[in-house]
Amino acid sequence: MGDLNQSYAQKTTGKNRESISNKRKILNERLSSLRVPEIIKPSFSLTAKDTASKTIVSVSGGQTGYGHKIISKDINLSVAGSEHLAVTGDNGSGKTTLFRAILNYTQIKKTGVWDLPRSEDIGYLNQCYSSLDDTKTVLETLTDLSSEKTHAEIRDFLNDFLFRKNEEVNKHVSVLSGGKKARLSLAKIALQTPKLLLIDEITNNIDLETKEHVTQVLKEYPGAMIIISHDSAFLEDIGITHYYKL
Repeated sequence: MGDLNQSYAQKTTGKNRESISNKRKILNERLSSLRVPEIIKPSFSLTAKDTASKTIVSVSGGQTGYGHKIISKDINLSVAGSEHLAVTGDNGSGKTTLFRAILNYTQIKKTGVWDLPRSEDIGYLNQCYSSLDDTKTVLETLTDLSSEKTHAEIRDFLNDFLFRKNEEVNKHVSVLSGGKKARLSLAKIALQTPKLLLIDEITNNIDLETKEHVTQVLKEYPGAMIIISHDSAFLEDIGITHYYKL
């Protein structure tokens, strides 16, 4: 009888432990879903007063296309040094082609008067994170951009973008998740702080935490910015007040 009672007690204890474990797991999952994303605190090498009174981009009577095919015409826009502008328009209206024209892609044919910054003064961020080199590590990505900064300064800078552990900073770009690639791309931009930042549909296919990180950085970006996005809530969150429709 005693053995039976002991066996029953052991089974009951095991079930209770399993029940507690399951409840703890469910609670952790719920807490995880409610977790507030960590805050990125970017520091920029460019201040708003450096370019506030200057016109960074000016296009008058512009036209873009490929060969004999015209994509968009009658482009007239101007962006001052600290102005943030959203370019809107239907699919196929030429929004990305406009960016490629500003970036001086050789395959883009453009006419009109284009007053643009130098290519080294332009930063480009898209959903493919094409500015990143897959063969480099996270640490190398920033070290190669800023030879005047010490190793400790680069680590501190990466820390602000949530790359904190040795195994994180020594990972190659090729194995990073989309969210980490977004953060590293933002870190590159903050380190160099180009006078003009072009952003093409960056919120496509990113999770809510990454979107929050992108928002944190872009809200504080001090230079000129032109952004393409169909996400009106995102544009509002980063403080866009000027729009240009193609």
